[in-house]
Amino acid sequence: MPMRPVAIRKPFNQVRAVPRMSWAVENVFNTWQRTATQSPKARETDFSKSPKTIYQQRFLAKRLTKGYHGDHIGARAFERWYLPDSLPLITHGDQSGASTGEISKWVEGRQRAGGRTAHERKVEQMEKDGRTPVGTMMFTETERRLDVVIFRACFAPSVWTARSYVLGGHVKLNGKVVRNANTLMNPGDLFSINPNVIQMLQRPKASKKQAKAKATEEATEEAAEVTEAQAAEETAEAAEAEVAAVAAEASAPPPAPTSTDTRVTASGSHVTVDTSVFDAMDPSDPSYFKLPDYAQALLFVPAYILPSYLTCSGVYVRHPTARPGYSEIASPYDADGNLMSLSWEWYQRVAPRMRPNRRQRLMDPQRSQDRK
Repeated sequence: MPMRPVAIRKPFNQVRAVPRMSWAVENVFNTWQRTATQSPKARETDFSKSPKTIYQQRFLAKRLTKGYHGDHIGARAFERWYLPDSLPLITHGDQSGASTGEISKWVEGRQRAGGRTAHERKVEQMEKDGRTPVGTMMFTETERRLDVVIFRACFAPSVWTARSYVLGGHVKLNGKVVRNANTLMNPGDLFSINPNVIQMLQRPKASKKQAKAKATEEATEEAAEVTEAQAAEETAEAAEAEVAAVAAEASAPPPAPTSTDTRVTASGSHVTVDTSVFDAMDPSDPSYFKLPDYAQALLFVPAYILPSYLTCSGVYVRHPTARPGYSEIASPYDADGNLMSLSWEWYQRVAPRMRPNRRQRLMDPQRSQDRK
């Protein structure tokens, strides 16, 4: 079943308050609603004291995470093609020593049955913060999509706009025009966008009413300039005649004309201003750039993308990864929080299964037929 258009679905509904991959003002507010601790919407995802059942918690978590990371992908295609079979296992340090320490705390009586001290709680929190958040790694395949990479590189104000770039044939991948937004990027791939379609580089087009008003204003200004020019000519002729008369009487040559503008300040002193710099400015400067309002709160470039804004191109350097306390896949939610865990539990129970060999064959970029 095809997805409904974005305008009909109303993705920025403030009641649902689902963050999206967009710089829209409404999305900034919805992101605040879901992330700020003082927001009632943020307290809905605090499942420590929630009356919701496990099924309701998993469904809500799935709806929020899918709304951000895969809103532009159909539910069936997302579950079938973009979810891994398992999350990566990232280990650090000597595991044998960790196992020995885990056992010794019971043997030596280090774990008490009573309450813990503040120091023990602090140490445990530091160990928890040092874990590698792998929850967002379930969206690795989604981050490899061409339209998502264009949005992450800040060439488009939303992932839907980036998708329209690709479908319109305005994007080249390794020198060839690509019209499939589902294309998965590989390390080292070079993509470029036609600068004529990037909205931030285009001057806003005036409406018919504004164009008519501007034409009327220009005509009025031209008429005023003609009138001023005629008055200036008459004044200049009178001044020349007066200067000639004075020069004849004083037997002195008239002063040489200059190309500068002499003005009198408030203190009475004369200041000479060179107007040639202002006359040389070109009003039709092609270096136009207008960032959307309130987009600064959502501007960032991941570490695995290297964009070049002078050439409107970028390089997909490598696949996103994670390290202790940090995940390279951006998300408005905690990378190792309850939402990611519950979302993974939902997809493990609901998502369709497929053999790895068939998945790899159908996910091949050189396939002759598009997957369904």
